[in-house]
Amino acid sequence: MKAFEFIMPNRISFGIGKFKETGTLVADLGKRGLIVCDDWSVSTGLPAELAEILSAAGIESAIYSGVIPNPTVEVIDAGAKIAVDKGCDFVIGLGGGSSMDTAKGIAVAVTHAGSIWPYAMGEKEITAATLPIAAISTTSGTGSQCTCFAVISNPETRQKPGVGSPHILPRRAIVDPELMLSAPPQLTINTGFDAFCHAVEAYTSTAASELSDLFAEKALKLVGRYLERCYRAGKDLEARTGMALADTCAGIAICNGVVTLPHVIAQIISAHFSDIPHGDALYSIYREALKFNSRALAEKHRFIANAIDPGNNDVVAAFENFFDRFEFRNLLRDKFRENPAVIASLARDTFTYMKGITELNPVAATEEDARKILSESLK
Repeated sequence: MKAFEFIMPNRISFGIGKFKETGTLVADLGKRGLIVCDDWSVSTGLPAELAEILSAAGIESAIYSGVIPNPTVEVIDAGAKIAVDKGCDFVIGLGGGSSMDTAKGIAVAVTHAGSIWPYAMGEKEITAATLPIAAISTTSGTGSQCTCFAVISNPETRQKPGVGSPHILPRRAIVDPELMLSAPPQLTINTGFDAFCHAVEAYTSTAASELSDLFAEKALKLVGRYLERCYRAGKDLEARTGMALADTCAGIAICNGVVTLPHVIAQIISAHFSDIPHGDALYSIYREALKFNSRALAEKHRFIANAIDPGNNDVVAAFENFFDRFEFRNLLRDKFRENPAVIASLARDTFTYMKGITELNPVAATEEDARKILSESLK
């Protein structure tokens, strides 16, 4: 058994009704919080309800609703300015991965000089001066409420790095399945597929440990049991609870085992084409990525296969059998089919600023391997 280090969120509050306890749960983080969300959530009234919950606990708040999918440098820097102007001393990400990642970026930008971008690229150090972060998830997929990572996009450079620092690990993770009941089927499968991929990659990463494997295995079993139920019947609270737990377990798994080559390729895709959701980008290349990676770790790939398709030991066949039940937009294939110029550009960028993550892949990979995965995926 190899030696390992293991990171856990400071506190996870999981279960039906936990959202209403937010005021008590975050009371020790600060006196004035910035609620970070998107415009759609404002229309639902959820941020305003959160502000009332905080007020009842004696906590003032301000709302920043500028979050967009694949959050950009500009969005984060603008939110940081509002946090400073409003005198906020902690940040709450309310929503899916984009809201939580934006909150993490703001927490850094408020207390560190200049734009968030050099910190996102690892050119400047993220320090303990980072504001405290709470994360309230409204989707089941990104696991951002339980990770020390955030993903930030720069449209000018067409880069989308994964920022990693223990200082952006939320001090409070609040996971209330009732908040996920309104997620439509397309969002449910895009985020649910992300949770599946997190579990697969943390499980097969060279950074995996005996402890991270426990969380990855639990997440895989839960996805196999509950994802289709959530997709077919969004108001199924038991299924939503199961996927919320899958998301949480997968988030803890990647906080330690990280991710591997498929996630890097997917992030490069979204960096080049911001209209392609992360989960859809992953789906577009995942069958071929599994085929490539299943040459290693036969026992673990058998476990993955059986988790989603009991009795099937072939991970590629199991993947097809399970995920053919869902509708993915597969925008990359629809946009480009087999386009050599696009393929070459994406493969090349896979081994640039995120090369370190590719080195965690269970099978050593090259730019040519990424090109082949993309080429086969686009046929």
